[in-house]
Amino acid sequence: MVLDPQQQAARQDKNTLEELHSQIPELSRLADIELELVSNIDSSDVDSHLWSQLATIIHDSWEKFDGVVIIHGTDTMAYTATALSFFLAGLTKPVVLTGSQRPLSELRNDARANIIDAIELATMGYPEVMVCFDSVVYRGSSVTKRSSENLHAFASQHMPPLGHFGVHFSVSQNLIKAPIAAARRHRPSVDTRVCENVFVLDVVPSAPLSPELKNVLLKNYRGILVRGFGVGNLPLKNPCWLNLAEAASQKQIPLVIGSQCQTGSIDLQSYENGRAFARHGAISGHNMSLECMILKLMVMLGRGIAFENRHEFFATPLASEFHEVSVR
Repeated sequence: MVLDPQQQAARQDKNTLEELHSQIPELSRLADIELELVSNIDSSDVDSHLWSQLATIIHDSWEKFDGVVIIHGTDTMAYTATALSFFLAGLTKPVVLTGSQRPLSELRNDARANIIDAIELATMGYPEVMVCFDSVVYRGSSVTKRSSENLHAFASQHMPPLGHFGVHFSVSQNLIKAPIAAARRHRPSVDTRVCENVFVLDVVPSAPLSPELKNVLLKNYRGILVRGFGVGNLPLKNPCWLNLAEAASQKQIPLVIGSQCQTGSIDLQSYENGRAFARHGAISGHNMSLECMILKLMVMLGRGIAFENRHEFFATPLASEFHEVSVR
């Protein structure tokens, strides 16, 4: 089954499937495909309602297919992959997201190869939410978009890829989850509760956090993610950032600290600047991608995790989003 929230002309599912087969006739050799056109929007308009809709459709149609391919716009594909990773617990079949930098209608495009790879991957049984793009397979909870220009548009910042398509499919056996026997492919449990009311803020050297913005954050948002420097350091010389952390803790608003670095882990105990924020209850973003930190904060708030359990929740993997190996 192919679910398609990518922007395209509104057409009936049957006509869309026929056109897909006409442009990629080899698909019939890979799998029997059922297509459902779920949404017809630009992917920058994707929201939690669509994430929930996709998770529900996958759950309700579970017995009809051996794997799912979602053709998705690239701008927010990493967010959708992460959301589905958290929403679908106990997954026993593949859910694969793909898309393209150039549309299938263009003479020179990457859509054709990406769709073929994704559908073949969906037939292999790996029980993961995955992103398949430019012949590389990433875990859905660790992927991020890295380029709007290159065909190699995605990366997994803190985890090696799960596999590569070349002459053959090369799989990372120590990372990817093994296929599950057909008799044990039960429906996943679905929990789509999220709170979208979170704010992401980057720290800039010498730029203060105004009292007005601080008040807006504390009054209007239920969760805050601050991206600092290095291993999660934030300025202490200007007390405005520490004041935010202290006030957020008093109001029981979770404050997560991430980093503007592309690789590496958050360690709030390495330097005094980090330790000061840890003493005020700030949460480590560990080595999660930005998309994963945002979604995990939304999920934590949506599921009503107690404020005093926030550190444990963030330190506990929900969808294999942690891995001890860092890519440098």
